[in-house]
Amino acid sequence: MKLSIVVPVRNEEKNIEWMLKELHDNLKSVEHEIIVSDDASTDRTREIAAKYATVVPHITDVKRTIAANRNNGAKVARGEYIAFIDADIFVPEPDRFFKILLADFADRPNLTGATVKIEILPEEASFWDKLILWIVNAVRLIDNNWRHKGMASGEFQMVRRDAFEKLHGYNEFLPIAEDLEFFGRLADIGRTYFEWNLRVYTINRRSRELGWNRLLWLWGVNYLYMKVLHRSYSKEWPPKS
Repeated sequence: MKLSIVVPVRNEEKNIEWMLKELHDNLKSVEHEIIVSDDASTDRTREIAAKYATVVPHITDVKRTIAANRNNGAKVARGEYIAFIDADIFVPEPDRFFKILLADFADRPNLTGATVKIEILPEEASFWDKLILWIVNAVRLIDNNWRHKGMASGEFQMVRRDAFEKLHGYNEFLPIAEDLEFFGRLADIGRTYFEWNLRVYTINRRSRELGWNRLLWLWGVNYLYMKVLHRSYSKEWPPKS
C-alpha cells in the first residue's frame, strides 16, 4: 500500500461527504486507502463516511484530543506514507496532487514530512482571507524550506510512515498545537517541505465564527507556549459549527 489518508472526525455530517467523495471518485492512479477515525460521533458521520472509507470508531463518552484521534487512525494504516486531512478540507485534483507529493518524497530521501498551501474556497474568500492566508503560507514556506524548522497546521500533513512510528505519532496530551509540535519533531529527524505549487481548500469555520483577530491571537499564543513552555495555552478550540 502506497498511501493511507487519515481523516479525524467528530460530528462532521455536514462536511465529511464532499471531501470523501472527491477522494473516492477521483484518486485513481495512486494505490491508497481512506481511513476515517471517528471520536464517538453522535450524528450521521460514521454512516456517511462508511460509503467511501474504512471507519475506525472509538466508542467512548469522553472526548479525546484530535492528536489521539489521528493516532487511532494511523494504527490501522498500511501505507508507506500517511496523509492527515481535516474533515472540512477539499483536495482538488487528488490524482495530480498526491503524485506530486509522492514525487517530492521520492526525490528527497531525507524528507520526513510535507505540507501545502491552505486557502479558503475562492467563492467564499474575502480580501482579508486571501491576504492573511498568503502571509501564513509564506511563513510556513520559509520555516520548512529555508529555516528547516518544521511548521504545518493539521489541515494537511503528509509523513513517511517510518518517521511517524519513530516519533510515536502526535502528542495525545496536547489539546491544541499538537500539529505544530509534531511537525517540529519531524524536522528534528529529517527535513520537512512546503509544496508551494499545491493547495487544499478549507471553508475555515474558525475565522467565520471567531473573527481573524481572535483566531490569529489564539494561533500566536499557542505557538509561543509550545515553543517556550512545550505545552498549549488553550485547553481546547472553541467548537466548530
